[in-house]
Amino acid sequence: MADDTELESFRRQWREEVSRRSRQQTKLQPQSQNQTVSSSERFPPTRHEASDRKEDELLEEDSRSQSYGEFVHKVEKLSLGRADEDGFQSLPQTEPSSALEHFEKAVEKEAEGSLGDSLNLYRKAYRLDSSVDKTYRKKHFAHVWKSTQSAASQAPVTIPGSSSVTRDDEKPLSTPELIASFANLKIPQAELLIENTPPPPCPISEVPSEVIVEILRHVALMDPALLPRLALVCKRFAYHVAHEQHIWKRLCQGPEFGFASMHYSFVCDVMGNPVHTLGTRYTPFPRDRPVEIPKPLSTWSQVFQTFPRIRFTGVYISTVNYTRPGAASAYSTVSWNTPIHIVTYYRYLRFYRDGTVISLLTTTEPVEVVPHISKENVKLARAAASAHQRHQRHVSDSGNTLSTDAATNPVPPTAMATLKYGLHGRWHLTSPTPTAAENTDNLEPSRSRPSAHSHKAGQNTGIGHDPRDLVIETEGVDPKYTYVMHMSLRSPTASRPAGPNQAPPNVSKNTKLIWRGFWSYNKLTDDWAEFGLRNDRAYVFRRVRGWGMDNK
Repeated sequence: MADDTELESFRRQWREEVSRRSRQQTKLQPQSQNQTVSSSERFPPTRHEASDRKEDELLEEDSRSQSYGEFVHKVEKLSLGRADEDGFQSLPQTEPSSALEHFEKAVEKEAEGSLGDSLNLYRKAYRLDSSVDKTYRKKHFAHVWKSTQSAASQAPVTIPGSSSVTRDDEKPLSTPELIASFANLKIPQAELLIENTPPPPCPISEVPSEVIVEILRHVALMDPALLPRLALVCKRFAYHVAHEQHIWKRLCQGPEFGFASMHYSFVCDVMGNPVHTLGTRYTPFPRDRPVEIPKPLSTWSQVFQTFPRIRFTGVYISTVNYTRPGAASAYSTVSWNTPIHIVTYYRYLRFYRDGTVISLLTTTEPVEVVPHISKENVKLARAAASAHQRHQRHVSDSGNTLSTDAATNPVPPTAMATLKYGLHGRWHLTSPTPTAAENTDNLEPSRSRPSAHSHKAGQNTGIGHDPRDLVIETEGVDPKYTYVMHMSLRSPTASRPAGPNQAPPNVSKNTKLIWRGFWSYNKLTDDWAEFGLRNDRAYVFRRVRGWGMDNK
């Protein structure tokens, strides 16, 4: 009994100490009654070790994680039909029977990041046929070898001592000149279905150029991914897609997919409640005044494709694999047969135009959970889990439990069980210029001027004015915690600028998010904890059919 009294006394003193510190901090930062301290002023006190990773090392890690079989699979699937749509659909799976089928299935699993399943399939394939890798190469790469050999055989042979004169009209045209030469071409008729019969009608070949351009503009506002694909239809469409830069400018300045939907300061709290601001929200390319293309970019199409921009038409996925030793058998005295476990888990990020984000960490594979990641489903899964817990507390001795009716709930049970761990959050990009950052800060009454401590801590964490940087703040696993993620947009290619007219390295294609830091903030004790990111890999963007098309 005395121990309980002492414990309760300690808890009371601890609460009083926390309350006294909170009152002191409130006195140091006086604000009006209607204004609250924004958590955007909280910065980690130290710099994360992930921010010291060199980009060359990151590119090398990503190149090792890329499967050559995945590259072949993507090249073979190039078409005008469904080239950019998602692959997150559960298709009927057939069990492999031959060695080649086991090998192909292993390559597919390796591309998905399931190294354990891939390793088992590779072993089964080699047990059935020790030379299955040669059979695989003959099936998937024979056409590449044949085309290379045919091209080499058709190459002109240069006879030593013979003189050849190269005419000016045989010089290859540059890409802009080649596209400009398509301006006066007509849209070709469709090919004959039956020989010696009239060709099928092609009404669009008679449509004026002004109407075609207007059609392209509407298509671009529906789905920007369709615009480059239209350039593959014919040379006339390729000319309009490349030449009509006002369409790309409209995409850049619009809120549908452009930079009007980008946020450079927090516009809501972690749960998505909007934060009232004063004045006009900052955007790098406003529509109410003249704007210039940032150097060294030269066209609006380059701005849309390379300027740092969050994508809302899909999900960012990070596949993490690591190994850990298993427990040796108690009846074995040797250690050479100790098992090694391959652990695979996934991180998901889905961004919204209103400044909110859904973060999810799970071992569930993308095909099972990605199509169902949304704020509504996370809320529904949490409500179902909470109702289930309340029901368990009041369950009768008969052992009846809460069940989910599959007829009224379209979300599969596996996805529902996973989404209950989804975390709500908010995001913002770093302002492109320091001046823009200062103007943006003045828009929020709750963060008119960051404190000296927060400004210094922000410098320590490396959150500067790099336009590629992204700050994400989410809930914690416990209400007293808040997670802060510092990411940076990158391109998955390892290309480097070779000349002064090329884009600098800080220009991104926005399809990859690399880690710069990950912290946990305890709101009760005002303490920071750093998450280790030794095994974590960068997020890679994957498009999902239908996402972001409603412009919400």
